[in-house]
Amino acid sequence: MKKIYTLIFTILTLSFNAQIEGSWSLNPAAGALGVGPDSANTSWWAIGAGDVATRACLFDDSIVFNSNGTYDHYMDGSTWLESWQAGSPPEGCGTPIAPHDGGSHTYTYANGVLTVSGPGAHVGLAKVHNNGEDGAPVNDQITYHVTFSGASSEIMTIDISFPNAGGTNGLGWWRYVYLKNGAAPPPPPPSYTVTFNVHTDLIAGNVSADGIYIGGGFVGGNDALLLDDSDGDGVWSGSTSLDAAGGHFTILNGNCSDWSCKEDISGQPCADAGNYNDRNNLLGGFSQDTTLNLQFGSCTDPTNVNQIESNFSIYPNPSNGIINVQAAEKINTVNVYNMIGNLVMVRNISNTQTTLDIEKLTNGIYFIEINFDNGSIINSKIIKK
Repeated sequence: MKKIYTLIFTILTLSFNAQIEGSWSLNPAAGALGVGPDSANTSWWAIGAGDVATRACLFDDSIVFNSNGTYDHYMDGSTWLESWQAGSPPEGCGTPIAPHDGGSHTYTYANGVLTVSGPGAHVGLAKVHNNGEDGAPVNDQITYHVTFSGASSEIMTIDISFPNAGGTNGLGWWRYVYLKNGAAPPPPPPSYTVTFNVHTDLIAGNVSADGIYIGGGFVGGNDALLLDDSDGDGVWSGSTSLDAAGGHFTILNGNCSDWSCKEDISGQPCADAGNYNDRNNLLGGFSQDTTLNLQFGSCTDPTNVNQIESNFSIYPNPSNGIINVQAAEKINTVNVYNMIGNLVMVRNISNTQTTLDIEKLTNGIYFIEINFDNGSIINSKIIKK
């Protein structure tokens, strides 16, 4: 009987190993790399179609799992480098840097768990391991969770958790999707055209000379989609094809790789506090072409703001003393900012009208922000003369 059990175990082990054996490369498609707050959730960042071309030197790397418990990592003289690597130039393709420069390592695989061992041994991104994102795993060993799909198990999905306070139970998750070399690529996920119309009248100051962008989450990097305002009406628009499964995104006033110019909607209903206060407008997916009318910095429907603006007035303007503010809706607070964005006056109103005494302000142009009880916000300019 013991021999029978041993035989069954051996057959099962060989069957599991047979799935992973062979040559694999990252699937050259959007979503092949991503990170998020839990397994199978890449809402924090996912690679876009344009990024696949930018990182072609990573997507042409291959990993060959052999039946004897070794695997070979081929980089062909070029791979994706990042600034955490000693001696690395800015992010981009370049000559592999030891110890993450490929070569032969060992592995074990059983019951959906892959463990790679050796200096620089990894799959996916070199920086990610079970204890962080600095490329220095404990004992040069990394463990991944693996699943296979496709008619011939030709798609290998690899997930790895790492400490991250913003993730579920204090863990974030990276996901890599590999395709067995020589296999037909899987069909792309369904997608639809999403049109973004972003109203910018709430921006205190000017729209950046770089323009307004949609990015982050499942849309892509900080500069994923540049919007257009050719007619100068303050509404920036643009369209792109997005995965119908949906995800987070944000609006940025300019092209800032450090995300410093993204809108601040913290505490508002369309902000997801667990995902950097990115927008949740497209979470849950969509089944047709979609148009979003948005306000930069606000979750308020800009249509409602337009209705309020038609029943809103500030006078006299310019003024050397008193300014009257009147609206059809109840005003909550009024904030006044100078040209460099400093807050110079705050008034709590709780009424449909008020007066502001600006006599002591220095002559010049100021931005006035009107916050209504219904959550709407209107920005306008006043002149002290």
